[in-house]
Amino acid sequence: MAQNNLSNKSKSENYEDMLIYIAELYYLKGLSQQQIADITHQSRTNISRLLKICVEKGIVEFRIKKPTGKRIYTASQLEQMFNLKKAIVVPNGGTPEQLRRRVAVEAGEYLRTILKDGILIGINWGSTVYEIVKNFTVEHKYNIDVIQLLGGVNSKLRDADGQHILQSFASNFNGIGYILNAPFIVQKKEIKQLLMQEPPIKDHFSKMKKIDIAILGIGNHTPKSSIYNSGYLTDEEMEMLKNDDAVTDICGYGIDIEGNQVETVTTGRIIGIEMDDLKNVPVRIGCLSGVEKSQAVLGALRGGYINVLVVDEETANAVMIAEVDGTKHKSKI
Repeated sequence: MAQNNLSNKSKSENYEDMLIYIAELYYLKGLSQQQIADITHQSRTNISRLLKICVEKGIVEFRIKKPTGKRIYTASQLEQMFNLKKAIVVPNGGTPEQLRRRVAVEAGEYLRTILKDGILIGINWGSTVYEIVKNFTVEHKYNIDVIQLLGGVNSKLRDADGQHILQSFASNFNGIGYILNAPFIVQKKEIKQLLMQEPPIKDHFSKMKKIDIAILGIGNHTPKSSIYNSGYLTDEEMEMLKNDDAVTDICGYGIDIEGNQVETVTTGRIIGIEMDDLKNVPVRIGCLSGVEKSQAVLGALRGGYINVLVVDEETANAVMIAEVDGTKHKSKI
């Protein structure tokens, strides 16, 4: 009997040690649930369950610091300046990766508040969108369909793999995931014209006209952005992109500091939602972190491509100052 008690105690201690280990990886070291699942040879679903147990058992305790009046005021000013449905401003601090994750988590939190059965969500790809998908979970599986906004197959980067991101995100819901079986950029405009006549692709684009929510990244159109690193452009084309007037790309389309769509080397070659259709989407969530991308945010906001903004405080302040000053595009950041 005593031996059984010792054995049970040992199992209990091992179980608690495992919970502590998982909690440390997630909350202290910033690993994603999928990364922890890979390390511990468990499913992501089980890791999510164990993290909840950590909270229930008091292994993890939360102290939430309420948003400061300053950040609430900044968000309110952004909403008024750019006629936004919602602005969410997150505090700065930590590494760029940690900041991106905070922005992504806040975007996911907002998204959860507007979910309901029967809607269609459009999603593109990029580093921040990929982060949203990695950290997004739901308690209730709504009957929601998800559709890919941009082509993207055989990408060399996970955050530019449109199909992978769509499938991962769609797994949160009881619905259909509509994959766009086409590349992000084709070599010639004529190829796009031919592809757009294919019945499955025509049907996909028809569905995109019915999107209720769009989840968008805001690229800052520099060699560090996803469009440069997606594997679809030649070195010569990437060099040409550096010299155009775009400060950001929304779904691959170049946008200048005033919010106007500009001609780039990729114009007429992108397989993705048209800008007019995007602007008709009721909720367009744009996420970005890093003050070096403030011009990208300004272009996206001035053009009305997003109406919900999730951004860090430093970038938010830089955008408001630039808007008050009437900043024009002089040179890329």
